Amino acid sequence: MQKKITILFLFIGLSIFGLDTFLQSDDAIEVEKSDVPDFAAISDVTAKKTAFFNYLQPAFDTVTAEVLAERALLTQWQAKTTLTPQEQTQLQDMASMYKVTADNDLALISALLLHVDVIPEELVFSQSANETGWGSSRFAKLGHNFFGQWCFSKGCGLVPNQREEGAAHEVASFDSIAGSVRSYFRNINRNQSYLLLRKIRSEQRLYGADINACALAAGLINYSERKEAYIAEIRAMIRHNRQFWRHNANTDYALCAAPKPVVTDIIVDDTMELPETINLTPDSTFVEAKSSDSTKVEPNKPADVVENDTVTAEEPIKIHVVE
Repeated sequence: MQKKITILFLFIGLSIFGLDTFLQSDDAIEVEKSDVPDFAAISDVTAKKTAFFNYLQPAFDTVTAEVLAERALLTQWQAKTTLTPQEQTQLQDMASMYKVTADNDLALISALLLHVDVIPEELVFSQSANETGWGSSRFAKLGHNFFGQWCFSKGCGLVPNQREEGAAHEVASFDSIAGSVRSYFRNINRNQSYLLLRKIRSEQRLYGADINACALAAGLINYSERKEAYIAEIRAMIRHNRQFWRHNANTDYALCAAPKPVVTDIIVDDTMELPETINLTPDSTFVEAKSSDSTKVEPNKPADVVENDTVTAEEPIKIHVVE
């Protein structure tokens, strides 16, 4: 009897050890989030874009409402001479969340107003489509990650299949699409890398102008290693998909227009003699420029002609991995 009990405990112990090892393993089975549509299965481009934007819309509206409520509180407090203890606690909590410090309450409120503000849907949705290949990326389907956010503690997300040896980052995983959108907003609104975007937005507020997605795109210079090429691509997506934006009738998309080619007049000196024919030497060859300096499985089309339904996913700031 004692022998049977010992064997039973041994079996249970091995089972628990095996389960614990499995749960801690990087090779654990990955399960797609049930609420994420299979966007890749939608063959019609317009239908795919409509489904993608409709999926993001409720989460975007929820997070935007949260930010506007915070901003409304700051505006109320700015008009007051002194804050109540409860209001000061709320202010300090908000400052902690946005990582802002100042010498006094008024200065803190002014500093926070630079951070606590909305981001236009054109910019949010275009970046999301770009980062996830219109919702088809592994990180979107398995972790609700629609913006390529990274995290740096083991188990915080999904390990990139092409992660460099010795690297410790993971691609963050979220419980919901709202969590992903909320994390994106906070990243843009408090990360020092996007200070330029916040300054552009603040200037537009100062002069009473509408917050323009095309102008704000310039502040994404540090979102990708591709720098200006990434900005041009996001602007092209905003321009090409303007039929889907809710406020497109009142938005100026001129800044998103493809740059016009520079035309230079060639002035020929009367005394210069030009040959009737020009023979190319063997060294005179044409080299086709690469469309991107980042590592991609599929190269993007040039920004001024991209149709946007084939844009591949990209990691922010770091060397990106397409999966």
